Amino acid sequence: MKNIYLILGLSLSGRAASFFLLNQRKNIRVIAIEDNLKEDVEIRLLKKQNVKIFNSKDFIENFSDLNKIEKAVISPGFNPEAKIVKIIKKNKIEIFSEIELGARFLKENKIYKNKIIGITGTNGKTTLTKLIEHILNENKIKAKSLGNIKIPFTSYLTKILLKNNNVENQKETFILELSSFQLEKMKTKFLDAAIITNITEDHLDRYPNFKAYVDAKLRIVKCLKNRKNLYVTKKVLKSFIVNNSKINIKEVKEDIEDVAIKICLDFKIVKKNILCAIKTFKSLEHRLEFVREIKGVYFYNDSKATNAHSVIYAVKKIKGSIILIVGGKDKGFSYRIWNKHFKDNVKYVLAIGESSKKIKEELIGCRVQVIKDLKTAIEKAFSLAKKEDRVLLSPGCSSFDMFKNFEHRGDSFKKFVSILGDK
Repeated sequence: MKNIYLILGLSLSGRAASFFLLNQRKNIRVIAIEDNLKEDVEIRLLKKQNVKIFNSKDFIENFSDLNKIEKAVISPGFNPEAKIVKIIKKNKIEIFSEIELGARFLKENKIYKNKIIGITGTNGKTTLTKLIEHILNENKIKAKSLGNIKIPFTSYLTKILLKNNNVENQKETFILELSSFQLEKMKTKFLDAAIITNITEDHLDRYPNFKAYVDAKLRIVKCLKNRKNLYVTKKVLKSFIVNNSKINIKEVKEDIEDVAIKICLDFKIVKKNILCAIKTFKSLEHRLEFVREIKGVYFYNDSKATNAHSVIYAVKKIKGSIILIVGGKDKGFSYRIWNKHFKDNVKYVLAIGESSKKIKEELIGCRVQVIKDLKTAIEKAFSLAKKEDRVLLSPGCSSFDMFKNFEHRGDSFKKFVSILGDK
């Protein structure tokens, strides 16, 4: 009898999937693979519920019950090319994401009748997710943001199941932020509406080419119950969807607020009330966040900018002369696109991290210096700055070479700026 679920990676989503399965199905066994296990309360609780945790090597060498594995749930950060993944595929075991696990549960049980909105895109998806949640809640439509926004879909479903013993009476609209990693294995039609904010080069350290990344993003279309409820911006429409199969599209402008207005109007909210809610929305941390002013020099934290186009957006938004701090873990795209966008208002580029030398090589006509770390880069930027200059951290790279995540990087920037001495 196949009664084992294999969890690949015990990140947030892997843990959520494990607890969900343990609470949902009485006769199930859960086994997990995690190569960087750190013992904590949740891990101890999983072990207490008889979840066996292996590293990849031990699992491959010692686990003999592959024929009893029913499904495998893969975490977004788990390497899809890992040896264990190839073994699972070879044994014809289906692999899907934690989001897909939740989607199948809702569809199979036919118990959730409220709307579910899916949001993806290279940039802006978190802000849009939180903005729509805010507008709906301000207008007495209960809404909850989930997914790639640090609250796994199945962890919230587990909470509802434990609290109410069912999901049927839950009166909430779910707004799911979906990354390309989460969408790779999605196929269940469970979304009432889907939004694609934009698609530009990103994660080319994971995907073999840009087309593969685009294809992952566009899988959100497969999750729609009705393809008429796809919202895309003009850029997405012109670049990708127009060459796809026949899809009815609700076209919206580029601005995040315009997208939010369009979808909230479909909830029958009066536009005046939507605009009032937008005015009370607080911008998110690490996204063009003003930190402080010291002697006429203004410091901005845009640590969430982890690709080339998000840096371009930041440079356009920040008015005045900019001393730009970039760099981190390289994601496989070229930085040459920055050249034409930096020439007007970027005075200096200070490059840190793994990608710093590549950035220096590819930026032509910019004054670029390679700096050893973020703290030194901030001090250097302050020494170069004149009154009314802007010091902007907008890395254009992921953070994992020097920090735990983009939040850790942004918090470090704010901490170093807060203790920055006078010139």
